Amino acid sequence: MSEEHNQIGLILKQYRTKRGLTLEKISNKTKISIQNLHHIEEGEIGSIGGKFYQKSFLKAYCNALRIKDTKLLLLFENKPNVEPVNTNSKKNLIKERSPINMEKIPTVPLMIFASVGLLVLFVIGFLKTPDSNDTLASIEPKPDLNVPMIEQQTNTLVEELQKIKNEAPLQQTTLKLDDIDDLSVKDNYSFIKKIVAKEDVWIEIKDANENIIISTILKKNESFNLPSDKDEMRISASNAGALFLKNNNQDHDLGSKGTTLNSVNLNSLITNH
Repeated sequence: MSEEHNQIGLILKQYRTKRGLTLEKISNKTKISIQNLHHIEEGEIGSIGGKFYQKSFLKAYCNALRIKDTKLLLLFENKPNVEPVNTNSKKNLIKERSPINMEKIPTVPLMIFASVGLLVLFVIGFLKTPDSNDTLASIEPKPDLNVPMIEQQTNTLVEELQKIKNEAPLQQTTLKLDDIDDLSVKDNYSFIKKIVAKEDVWIEIKDANENIIISTILKKNESFNLPSDKDEMRISASNAGALFLKNNNQDHDLGSKGTTLNSVNLNSLITNH
């Protein structure tokens, strides 16, 4: 037993007592037997095995008490010029693990301030009136192109003709031959011109009072005699190129193929031909 070992044991015992720890608790933390802990506190550390075990137990004891082991190890090694340990001084070997006193960041007030700031910026941006010079470009809509769609019109008219053919009563599409014969008897010169169909085509002829003279589908090679007692007649046809005017054994087309006639003055067509 030496004075240094007694001093080491006294320091450790004082800090253990000050912290309210028993030898049993220190033994549980360090896995050192209570008997060996008692030897250390009584200055009999030299009776514990070899020097390696003595230093290891000393370090483990200091760690359990949360104090520095540097000066105690120097004291254990009996190094010269080592300052005596003052257990009553604040500059002792204990390493206090006091919590760090950091100033808390005012999280909630900071978040409230940031939210209010963002709200103000949003309201200002929403209510801000745009400058009078910042005008949007005015783009005029592109006018529709008036492109003739002869093929599309022809297909549509063919569909309409087929529909008329299927739905129209038979008496509206068949000429009354008896009436024509009666007119022929009355005046052999009543019909001097006729319209002939080159192919199936819809045709409608009206007089000056919009009374329908004929409205039907002329089959290919069928014809219709034009009355000579009508001062003005207007013709509509789905395909002008499918019709021709027969006058005194002379044939005259009424228009190009695919062209539609919409209430055209028939007399002007006859005059032109």
